[in-house]
Amino acid sequence: MLFELWNVIAPVLICIAIGFFWGRSSTPYAAEFVSRAVMNIGAPCLVVSAISQADVSGQGFAQVAVAALGVFLGTGALAAILIRYTDGDHRALLSAVVFPNNGNMGLPLCLFAFGEQGLALGLSFFLVQMTALMTAGVALMSRAGTGFLAMARDLAKQPLIYSIVIALWLLVSDTTLPVWAGTTVDLLAGFTIPLMLMTLGVSLSNLNTSGWWRSIGFSMLRIGGGLMFAWAIISWLGITGTAKNVVLLQSIMPSAVLNYLLALKFDRDPNAVAGIVVASTVMALLAVPLLLVFLIE
Repeated sequence: MLFELWNVIAPVLICIAIGFFWGRSSTPYAAEFVSRAVMNIGAPCLVVSAISQADVSGQGFAQVAVAALGVFLGTGALAAILIRYTDGDHRALLSAVVFPNNGNMGLPLCLFAFGEQGLALGLSFFLVQMTALMTAGVALMSRAGTGFLAMARDLAKQPLIYSIVIALWLLVSDTTLPVWAGTTVDLLAGFTIPLMLMTLGVSLSNLNTSGWWRSIGFSMLRIGGGLMFAWAIISWLGITGTAKNVVLLQSIMPSAVLNYLLALKFDRDPNAVAGIVVASTVMALLAVPLLLVFLIE
C-alpha cells in the first residue's frame, strides 16, 4: 500500500519541487506565458483528449459536476458565517476558502490515483470550479462589481468552455476524432499536467504571506469543510466508484493560486490570501495520502 501510495504522490511532489526551487533560483520562469499556454491550449486539449477517450458515462460526468457545485455552495455558506467573526477582507478570505486548486494539483492526483477515468471525472470537477471562480470569484474580488454581461463575455473568451462542448459531443455521440486530429490533441495535452505542477511550485516560491494562525484555521475549513460536504453530497446522490473517489479527492485540494492572483489584481489583502494558499497546500500534502489510503484498493 505504501509503495502504491508513493507512486501516486511522488510525481506530483517532484514536479512541484522542481518549480519551487526554480522560482527560488535566479533562472527566469515565464510564468505568465506558461499559464496562458496551459489554459488556452494545453487544458482545452486535455479536456477533449481525456473525456472523449475515457470510459465515462454522461451521467457520471454530470454527477461529479453537481457534486462539485454542492461542495462549493456548502463550503461557501459555512465560510461566510465563520468569516464574519474575523478581521481582514471578508470577500478575499471567502474566495480563498471556497475555490480549491482542482487544476494544477487535483488533476494530476486524479490521473495517478484513478487512471484515465479518474482524470476525465476530475476534469468535470475542475471545469465547474473554473467557471465558478471566473464568475462568482471575480465578482467577489472586484471592488467595482462585475456585471452579468461582462462575466459572460469573459467566459466566452475561454477556450475551455468550447473544449467542454466538443468533448461532451464526442462522448454523447460516440464519435472519434480523425487520427491526425486525435494525435495532435494528445500531443498538446501532454504538456499540460507537468507545466501545471511546475507553475504551482514557482507560484508558491514567490508568495508573500501574513497571519499564519488565521491561515491555518481557514485552511482547515477549506480542506475539512470540503471533505465534510463532499461526503454528505455523495451519500445523498448515491455516487459510487471512481466518481465518488474523485469528488472526495478534489474536495480536499488546497486553495487555488488564482485566488491570490485575483486578490493581488483587485488589492484584496493579497498577503492574507497567500497565507491560506501556502498553509492549505502544506496541509493538503498531509491530508491527501491519508485519504488515498482509504480510496485506493
